[in-house]
Amino acid sequence: MWNARPEPLEIERFSRKESETAPVRPAKKRPLHSAPPGRRPSKRSTAWRSTALFSLSVLVVGALGLGLHSYQRASDLEQELATTRGQMQAGLQELHAGIQFDSVRQRLLLGMRDEILRVNGRLGLGEAYLYAELLLDATDKYPSVDPLLLFSIGIVESGFDTRAKSQANARGLYQIWPATGRMLAGMLDWEYSDEMLFESDRNTEMAALYLDVLFTTYNDLGMVLAEYNGGPVNAGYYRAGSHRTTPETADYVPKVLEQYDRLCKELPMAPGRSFDVLYRDANREGKVLVRAKAD
Repeated sequence: MWNARPEPLEIERFSRKESETAPVRPAKKRPLHSAPPGRRPSKRSTAWRSTALFSLSVLVVGALGLGLHSYQRASDLEQELATTRGQMQAGLQELHAGIQFDSVRQRLLLGMRDEILRVNGRLGLGEAYLYAELLLDATDKYPSVDPLLLFSIGIVESGFDTRAKSQANARGLYQIWPATGRMLAGMLDWEYSDEMLFESDRNTEMAALYLDVLFTTYNDLGMVLAEYNGGPVNAGYYRAGSHRTTPETADYVPKVLEQYDRLCKELPMAPGRSFDVLYRDANREGKVLVRAKAD
């Protein structure tokens, strides 16, 4: 029986022979296609992303810096505003205090003028105002002296008569002795003359300076007035309660104190001052007085 199916050996021979005789065709090259951007990033896209990330970082850092600067500037402005507000408030307070000071001083000045006219009716309005103004200017120069105390001395000593002259030769508004006037003129670097004691401005400043000197020695108003009127020895007698105290001094001290007490009640308080006399020089050194021996 004929077998149509070739034997394996024959098939192998046939295949090898066919392969040897068949021409070799070159393999076709497949074109290269670039991958989509989403699948494989290129060098250009990587550089773009780095640049974008760097720019974003710069913007964030800049925004943070700008915010920090704005916050610091706002804090500085707030501090400057607070400082300016404080300065304005202080300025307004000083302005108010100045107005108030001038108002009180003016009322005191006018009150003293009217009192001078009451004490000495022969004076004109301008003269009385001048004497009051000289008094306030002098006590401004010597702050330890209360203007109402000096005013009380002027009322008792001369009744505000510039030509007043006592039996003891004291002269002028506040009755300065020539010897005391010579000493005070030297302290003020003035060339002394007896006639200058009748000058209202010179006499007023001398009296204020003399009281200032006395307040550096005593912290007792009675002692200050006793020495002002009768000298240091008489003041010692007055302090000791000796009968050697002159009748004039014994009478003078309570008279001035009475006027002083009345004026403190009737006239406005001098700006920036207290009616407590002892505050002036209570802590100063040199206020030692040797007690006079009592008889």
